[in-house]
Amino acid sequence: MTISRIVEAYEKDLRRQGLLDFNDLVIFGYQLVAQHDWVLPVIAAQFPVLAVDEYQDLGLPLHEIVKRLAFDGGVRLFAVGDADQSVYGFTGADGALLLELAARPDVEEVRLQLNYRSAGRIIRASEFVLQEARGYEPRDPERQATIKFTERSGGLEDQAAYVMETIIPEALAAEADRRLGDIAILYHAAPIGDVMAEAATAAGFDFIRVDNAAPYKKVGLTSWIEDCAAWCAGGWRVGKPQLGGLIGRWLGFRAGRASEQAARTATVALTSFLMSHRAEEAQAADFVAAIRAELVDQLSVVEPSLADQYEQVGRMDAALAEGGKLEGLDLVSLGGRDGSPKHLNLLTLHSAKGCEYDVVIMVAMDLGAVPWRNEGEAELRESRRLFYVGLTRARDAVHMLYSGWVPGRYGVQRLGPSPFVTELAERLAAAEAVLDAVPPRRSQ
Repeated sequence: MTISRIVEAYEKDLRRQGLLDFNDLVIFGYQLVAQHDWVLPVIAAQFPVLAVDEYQDLGLPLHEIVKRLAFDGGVRLFAVGDADQSVYGFTGADGALLLELAARPDVEEVRLQLNYRSAGRIIRASEFVLQEARGYEPRDPERQATIKFTERSGGLEDQAAYVMETIIPEALAAEADRRLGDIAILYHAAPIGDVMAEAATAAGFDFIRVDNAAPYKKVGLTSWIEDCAAWCAGGWRVGKPQLGGLIGRWLGFRAGRASEQAARTATVALTSFLMSHRAEEAQAADFVAAIRAELVDQLSVVEPSLADQYEQVGRMDAALAEGGKLEGLDLVSLGGRDGSPKHLNLLTLHSAKGCEYDVVIMVAMDLGAVPWRNEGEAELRESRRLFYVGLTRARDAVHMLYSGWVPGRYGVQRLGPSPFVTELAERLAAAEAVLDAVPPRRSQ
């Protein structure tokens, strides 16, 4: 059976059962606003302002929905995005749609030029990667940054050992208040994360892993449970996270607007649970079992639409159980799995979008990995943007490691480092040689 026949059969089965999948929500949503004018004033009355974040991650159907609501329906639009960070082409996202929106005569475009995160050298390097000047300026022009390129010819294991034995200890020693949570290792695929995780374990570094091989996925419910753990493990003393935020998210898991009485009952139940489970020495497995029994499992009965999220809560529970990947994790560490100063961060380049760290370590920067070999023009542009995303997660230092070869089906392929690495190293060296050759100004 061909793929097209499988898709047709799948969609017929959905219609037969009266079900929609995620793509249907977008497609039928577009058909609703595009084909029925009466819907527009109804939506505008309920939602007079439409705010869209990460606009570069939208595909064409969502883009058309936004335009229909904003330019035909009178909904006021506020959109934020960066086309240079469009890295989800495989899902249909297209950063050019943001540029199209910004070019409309009835849209006011505001370009932000001040970079609050990165030091000037990293900003300059990012423009070299894009091969275009963006005019970004650092908030602190005097702040210094480190960018290092390191070859480790022994492959991924050699890179991992160098990261754990040299780069991380030196990074921690460089700043008195720097901790593991200020450092991230970025890579393009989960199997590389396996190697880094094994090396981090051997080196005695606690870590958080965000990729497809993580014990469970970050969804609304699992992140909420982690934040509840953080509150109970001592966060209640300083209001991090805030109790009101936890309550608001808990109420938000319910479809529609809850009655005043139902909201009050849910608020009391959650507050009572959190107050009674404040204990910094508790085990994460016991906490998750309790919050499931008292709160989450009851929610699953009345909100079946959250089935995918309940599945991840189950995976969290299994990972914390005896024999699981997170067996023995304490409550403090569970509360830090969404970002903790005590945990090294292991992330894919895609997962790192939106994050920032003092030190970023990009591993496996070899041709055949970043980018893949023989990528087409569009794919190569997206790989370049992905490389840019990794580089610009850093505040103070970037380390790029490569081996000059990648494993292939028939043995080692010695393709050399990523062309992005080679190009960046050459352009930085040339630019800084010019700067070094400029004599300092004489004081008047």
